[in-house]
Parts: sequence; structure tokens; C-alpha cells
Amino acid sequence: MNTLLLLALLASPAHGQQPDLAARLARRGAPPDFAQAVSQLAAEARAGGLPVEPLADKAFEGLAKGYAPDRILPVVQALVARLREGREAVVSAKLPHPPGALVAAAAEALGRGIGRAEIVEILQAAPTPTDAAVGLTVAASLAAQGIVPDDATRAVTDAYRHGHSSEDVLELPSVTSNWFAEGVGMPEVLKRIRSGGGLSFPPGLNRGTGAPPGDFPGKGPPINPPGKNKNPHHP
Repeated sequence: MNTLLLLALLASPAHGQQPDLAARLARRGAPPDFAQAVSQLAAEARAGGLPVEPLADKAFEGLAKGYAPDRILPVVQALVARLREGREAVVSAKLPHPPGALVAAAAEALGRGIGRAEIVEILQAAPTPTDAAVGLTVAASLAAQGIVPDDATRAVTDAYRHGHSSEDVLELPSVTSNWFAEGVGMPEVLKRIRSGGGLSFPPGLNRGTGAPPGDFPGKGPPINPPGKNKNPHHP
């Protein structure tokens, strides 16, 4: 899940205000049976306390890329299962009614190899559920860069425990991308992360002020840059 989707989920209207999903899909040229099937999956997900927009976005993404509906539907079904697992992980951290953005972020983290125990660690380190959603998204992005889940989790939890804000934490993937672009190898990147070097500037100074040379945030690509999916055969 990228940052724009996370922000959209945080600001999404109440379920009753959402346009009918089947109609939205039909307007995009989806066959009626496919639109109805996705709409039914979304209705079941909503009834189970899961966010619906990630499912809609996945269906729209598949259509936009020209995939056949019978290839898109299993992907949407798998996302439902991952959202359900993500919600269970969040609830296990004593958040019985998690917001949709947090559930979606947990599902994204699971999809990137972040385990349930690591999800709980991030939830416990983050000051608020909103911060936890950002932290999970960042951990997933770091994992997408090839950083092992344990180190991705530690980078996020250490940042929060040292007083960094979500805005600071969002810079972590850019910082690591800068290192890779500078030719720093994975072993050294992992060493820097493990030593707390991912955000070496003081908490709250995440716009370049007080950051050492080479560690200025914001110069790298955005979270979840285009092309992260190396398999062109799946939406």
C-alpha cells in the first residue's frame, strides 16, 4: 500500500456514503458477473470489519492493466484473506475495533513478509493507531527494498521509541534508497539500520534541518516505487 492509499483510507467517508462498487466497476467496463462477484466480496469484508477500498483498488488496478476478470478475482479473494489476517493481528494487540487504514496497513505488511509478532511490536511502539498504520506501511516498504522483516520492524520501532514522528518515519525508505543509490551494499545498509542510523537526525527535524550530509531525507523515490512487483503476470 502506498502513502496516497494510506491517506485516502484515513480520510475515507463512512461506508454508507461509498458509491455502489458494482456500479463503479461497471463504469470501468467490468463484466456484470465480475462486478457482482467483487461487490459481494466487498460486502462480506465490510460485514467482517474489513476495509473495502483496498479490494476495489485491486480490482480497478487489474482492469486498468488489461487482465482478464478470471485472473483478477482470485487476487481480490487473496487480499480479503490477508485483510482478515491483518485485522486478527491488530485485534490481538488489544485494539478490538481497528480503523480500516490500520487493517489495510497490517495486510500490506503481511504481504511483504512482516509476521504477526512483528506487527504487534510496531503497534506497541507507535503512539497512536494512525502512527501504527504509517509504521506498518514503512516496514512493508523497507521489506520491498530487500531489507529483512526483522530489521525493517526494528527500524520503525526504534524510530518511534526514540521520539520520532510518523512524518520522520515516512522518510526511512527514502534514506535507505539513497544508500543503495550511493552504492552502499545490503550488509552495510543493515548494519546502519541495526545501529539506529536510518534516522540519524534529531526527532522533529526531518526536513533536512540538522541532518548530517548524505542522510537528508526526501531525496529518494516515494514509498512503494513503481515497478516493485517483479512478476508481470499478476495484477
